[in-house]
Amino acid sequence: MAFILFKAGYFRLALIYSITIFFRCKFSKILIQFRSMNLKRVKMIKEANKIPGPVVYWMSRDQRAGDNWALIFAQELALQNKVAMAVVFCLVPRFLDAGESHYRFMLKGLQETEKALQKRNIPFFLLAGSPDREIPHFIKRCRVGALVTDFNPLKIKQGWNDTVAQNIGIPFYEVDAHNIVPCWIASTKQEYGAYTLRPKIHRLLPEFFVEYPTVMKHPVLWDGQVNTIDWDMCMKSVNPSSTSKNRISCNT
Repeated sequence: MAFILFKAGYFRLALIYSITIFFRCKFSKILIQFRSMNLKRVKMIKEANKIPGPVVYWMSRDQRAGDNWALIFAQELALQNKVAMAVVFCLVPRFLDAGESHYRFMLKGLQETEKALQKRNIPFFLLAGSPDREIPHFIKRCRVGALVTDFNPLKIKQGWNDTVAQNIGIPFYEVDAHNIVPCWIASTKQEYGAYTLRPKIHRLLPEFFVEYPTVMKHPVLWDGQVNTIDWDMCMKSVNPSSTSKNRISCNT
């Protein structure tokens, strides 16, 4: 009888130990994913005191739900603070010389991005208008705690960043999700040519040429209304350039 009780107690302890190891491994995996994000990819646009609230990723140049360092950083920031997160995209009615085919292609891709994010408990918001107005309004309305955006070297996007930073009171981060080696790390000056830049990039590849962590199903749900996006109406709302409507072609 004593042997049977000893054996039962042994198996109970073994089961508890196995469960403990399992959860430690899962927690360690999250920590490893956080450490695998090289913070040299991240640049602080605006420093501010942390306030409670969700993390929002303002998607711009890197319009994808996978292999996106800006999205990965936004989720890791949200996990650290145990808050919800969302992705926001601003649909500008007219952008440079973008034609109708450009807009249709982009909106089709954003539809796929929305579906991929929904599977991960990350809502996707499509705002109509100029980002320098719409992003601050969204942050105030949803009581956002931190803002993340992807790096874009165009002057128009840098101008939007500056205006948004002036009109918000929360931390604002910029992540180079486009280049293998972050632009501000690859070189701090204007290069004469590819022959001067190439060796610098090659020296940095071992540090930045790494696998992407997986964007997990977010454990904290968005506490607010998420409206259904009318994609057909979005296409009708834009004013594409007529000079570039036939510029994209599959013919060789």
